[in-house]
Amino acid sequence: MIVAFVEIHFSKKIVIALPLRLRYVVLAKQISTVPRSNESEVIFMASIRKRGSSYLIVVSMGYDYNGKRIKPQQKTVHPPEELTPRQVEKWLNEQAVLFERECRHTPQPVQQLTLAKYIDLWLETVAPSKLAKSTIRRDRQDIERILPALGHYKLTELRPEHFRNFYAELRKVISIETKKPLSEYTIEGVYATLCSILSDAVEGGFLSHNPAWRTYRYTGRKCEKKIADEETAQKIIAALEGESIKYETYFKLLIATGMRRGECCGLKWCDIDWEQRSIHICRNAVKVTDEEIFVKEPKTRAGDRYVYFSAEMESLLREYQKECRYITETYDQRELTDDDFLFRRQGARLPMTPTTFTYRFKLLLKKNCLPQELNVHSLRHTAASLMIAGGADVATVAGILGHSQPSTTLDIYTHAFDKNKKAASAGNARRRPGEGS
Repeated sequence: MIVAFVEIHFSKKIVIALPLRLRYVVLAKQISTVPRSNESEVIFMASIRKRGSSYLIVVSMGYDYNGKRIKPQQKTVHPPEELTPRQVEKWLNEQAVLFERECRHTPQPVQQLTLAKYIDLWLETVAPSKLAKSTIRRDRQDIERILPALGHYKLTELRPEHFRNFYAELRKVISIETKKPLSEYTIEGVYATLCSILSDAVEGGFLSHNPAWRTYRYTGRKCEKKIADEETAQKIIAALEGESIKYETYFKLLIATGMRRGECCGLKWCDIDWEQRSIHICRNAVKVTDEEIFVKEPKTRAGDRYVYFSAEMESLLREYQKECRYITETYDQRELTDDDFLFRRQGARLPMTPTTFTYRFKLLLKKNCLPQELNVHSLRHTAASLMIAGGADVATVAGILGHSQPSTTLDIYTHAFDKNKKAASAGNARRRPGEGS
């Protein structure tokens, strides 16, 4: 008997040469980096055995979550009679690889694995390599709500009705902070977390499909985004002129460009092109509780973008740069560099924490008797609404805001586009026959 051993990576095309007219066994090792069972790497061993005029392909499935050997998968194949010996070799190679891939996508039996146990596995092996720390922290809050209600269910027992009943019970829960029922936004977030976790379970071979998919439906009317109208925006801008130049620059940048608060905190002086009057948004400052602030790349490719500012904004930025240069030379005993953050902690090379600006904005609103329901993110929505009111199309607004899909922009700001449509329709209705073309 002759034994041949090869490694098969899913992304590579392979050819296995089998000796002719001899009894043989081919061992093929496939390497997967998707966590399956209780291992971070699962090895599939496939053998091809000749049996008369047929061949038996056997794929070893490894071990289950509890360390027990999983029953190997077998398949008998019959090469077409008209094939030459060399063609039979090639045909068998193809059948072996196809069957191994088929087995790879077949969920492993994990009858004893509960949702709670899988979430532990997910938090340990999957989430850290896929998600940002801030996202994991937010997901953990959702998991605290998920486990008491669904954690005891075995993965293979989960059904859509379990999730629908769970969302219905969540709507009865009273929030400790607000003393009101949980918001629909919170419940929608729990649903998104469940879908994400169980999608990874499907990818890892623990499930054949995602039972949480399409089990949530928003109830009631969605709240409109908190947006400052044009008059309120002008009052905010006027109020900012009484603040320090640091906060005036920060908040006016948000209104002018629609940046997120973390994106603005992540700006460096090298990101500004004074000649083009543009800013390169290419990083995001994130602060997770009990950890030091850190800077990361935008979540999507669309998040890495350029925005433009006016001559008036340029004047403010140059004045603020002079202020930063003076403070750096006076207190840090060094020169300001292009690698410094625009909004930097004094005495350090770290950006300011985004929540600092959240707090200062609330103080500004209260001091100037402005609408208290507004927040820093409202300025992003305000910027978008002002762009739309000025006639900007969906694709342009989506590009400035860093949305991956224009449909996202349209969904969020439907009300603003609807106002433009109504205004355009009213204008057309007032036109008399024969006017225009």
